[in-house]
Amino acid sequence: MNRRERRPPGWIQVVAVLIPILGCLTAMVMVHRWFPGLPGTLGFETDPDNLTQVVVPGSQEITFTEAGAYGVYYEYRSVVNGVVYAASKTPPALACRLTSRDTGDDIQVAPDYVPTNCYSVNDRERVGALIGSITMDRPGAYIFSCQYAHGGSEPDVVVAVGPNFVWEFFDIAAKTIVTATAGVAVLVGSGILAAVILIVAVARRRRGSGVAMAACLMVAAATLSGCMPAQAQGARRTVAPGACCDSPFQGCTIFTVSQGDRVFFGGNGDWINFESNYYWVDPGSDRRYGAIYFGVPDNVQQGFNEKGLAYDANGLPRVPVHTHPGRKPIYRGHSSSFIQILRECATVEEVVAWVREHRWHQSMHYQMHFADATGDAVVISAGPDGQLAFTRKPEGDGFLVSTNFNLANPLNGSYPCWRYDRAEALLREMEIKDELTAERAASVLDAVHVASPSSFTILSLVGDLPQGLVYVYLFHQFDVPIVLNVADEIARAPDPGPLRDLFPPATVSRVDRAYERLMARSVRCNRLGTAWLGLVAVSLVALLLLARSRGQAPGLWALVVAVLGPVGLLFWLFAAGERRASAFVEVAGDLVPYVVGMVAALLAAVRVPAIGQTSSLQLLTFFGLPLFVGLILYQGPVLALATERGYMRMLWERLPTVLVSTNLALAGLLAVGAPLVKAYLNTCGFSTRTALMWWAIYVLGAAAGGLPLYGYHTWAVRQGFAAWSTLLLDTSGAAGATTVSSPPWRSLSFWVVLSFVALVTGIVLGAVGSNAVEGLHWS
Repeated sequence: MNRRERRPPGWIQVVAVLIPILGCLTAMVMVHRWFPGLPGTLGFETDPDNLTQVVVPGSQEITFTEAGAYGVYYEYRSVVNGVVYAASKTPPALACRLTSRDTGDDIQVAPDYVPTNCYSVNDRERVGALIGSITMDRPGAYIFSCQYAHGGSEPDVVVAVGPNFVWEFFDIAAKTIVTATAGVAVLVGSGILAAVILIVAVARRRRGSGVAMAACLMVAAATLSGCMPAQAQGARRTVAPGACCDSPFQGCTIFTVSQGDRVFFGGNGDWINFESNYYWVDPGSDRRYGAIYFGVPDNVQQGFNEKGLAYDANGLPRVPVHTHPGRKPIYRGHSSSFIQILRECATVEEVVAWVREHRWHQSMHYQMHFADATGDAVVISAGPDGQLAFTRKPEGDGFLVSTNFNLANPLNGSYPCWRYDRAEALLREMEIKDELTAERAASVLDAVHVASPSSFTILSLVGDLPQGLVYVYLFHQFDVPIVLNVADEIARAPDPGPLRDLFPPATVSRVDRAYERLMARSVRCNRLGTAWLGLVAVSLVALLLLARSRGQAPGLWALVVAVLGPVGLLFWLFAAGERRASAFVEVAGDLVPYVVGMVAALLAAVRVPAIGQTSSLQLLTFFGLPLFVGLILYQGPVLALATERGYMRMLWERLPTVLVSTNLALAGLLAVGAPLVKAYLNTCGFSTRTALMWWAIYVLGAAAGGLPLYGYHTWAVRQGFAAWSTLLLDTSGAAGATTVSSPPWRSLSFWVVLSFVALVTGIVLGAVGSNAVEGLHWS
């Protein structure tokens, strides 16, 4: 048959090209019609300018245009008609009413103080937090009034009434998910349909043509990935300053080291806010010390005052602390406290005394690291008992390191931390060799800087505290610093501006090129995830077509291939061509839920910080979730349905087998998957497509876990125990095809012990591998 005969007819090729194009257009129309304001909806619905401000005590008429959830916000910093209002961050006791102008009926204003449901606009010109909730059933005009609960009339404060931002966010998020899911379904479906048309056309014209089939699979993969959006290479990623919540991937490394009269304070600022990083100077006065600051006014990252006192902070998960109401109050937010300390204190001893004299905030999501020109240093954090804890540097020569776990309570944060271990080792080596210089201190920061697309070292500082000098490094370019003299900067008092403006154009250009390379890596990583998704889809299409050509029904193999992708297809090809493949098929059937369970566990660990802070939660998540998925959601219902047995009976019969298979599969998944996931995060960071690569990595780990699992199932099949092979192998409708036999506990005592040994071995190998790749980064 000639090459023309092998090609699909021209009209089929045209249809195959038009289908994905129509799919893209259809998805765009769906997004526009279902959610026309999607790009700006969240910003509009959560815009504080949409709130109605009311000066309290007082009242005002408000028109509610829609039914739904509304909120009452206490603005402890506000501007109304040009008048500035400033009050305590803690809301006073207020009695608020909402009365219908038409009927006179009262609508309940339920007290609902939620400090985290907050907003900040115009560089904290207005800052508010939710103090009440309103459920509006009938839109219309209402009179909102608010008075002090104790009957007082002063001071005037401001409340704002409008949409409940949390509920608006969840409503918009739900609409976004539905819209995005529908759009992606149309895109992927159109790609699959086009691929199927091409593959069927070629298969009918030339059955068995491997070259034609491979070409069609390549076309299908390209089609599946063609409409998937990717972040532009030059796009800059930013986080809005003053946000209520911090990124889980933010981190900082801070240290103080002293030898004799030499004292250096070093810090890396690791986050993704590339643009909003400023430098400004407080010239001081006869009543306060002058200082230089880095970060943004609402979120001071580092500071150095004229007396040689330095400040930096590590981000931590938020925990409550005792406020000690009887002490001196602290007004405004957390950053104002840091600024006030640098204005009033000259030494670490004075800092400790200042903090102990003042009423602290209700919670802390950081630990403060202070150092002075004498070599003294302290890290102030929330202790396990909720009291402020003070971790001091040893007197005399030595060092103190802090990263993103609480020194006073390591469970609060990311412990253990490779940056902490590496910085401590380098400082100890420096201490032994007596080589303390600014360059050596900077080399420690260089060794622990991070460079992944979701978190990178933007700013590094080394302060020579006795000399009053600060070495500043932009975007981990440690060979081209600028040097600031704190006294000269305070005397000069330059205008505030972007930090990058301090550097020569050549350095800025070099930083921009390094940043673009980092973003280009992010695009490549995202394409890997898309390619894996396309490969899974192509494998599934190939299974369906090949099974049809052999007169077979794919059955449960479709699920195996949908989860394991090309590895699942290889399982099917081997099982189809090997008569003695029962143990092999049992392995394929077992691996499916463990890949799903591990990806789900990893996503849970990323999204729920408490899992990473508690060993018991880690064990429950990374062992319990795969076990739960494997037994409760997979083997129990699937095998009960196939055998027509009771669900609970099947759970009990399969429990010992599932326990053994879970341990053996996780041994490979953890040994291979943990280092690869760590390496991927270090290289590519975290994005919306990261889970796709985790999926691919755990499929590879499942292949490794299949090796010990194959040994177990070889034994089990020889003993007459089988489940998946009766469902997945083509038995041509022979009697007993759905018979499942499971070994009892007494027969598995050896395998239970051996499986736990394998699991522990896998955990150890995974930990060793993760530590080996933990500090790998590419600039």
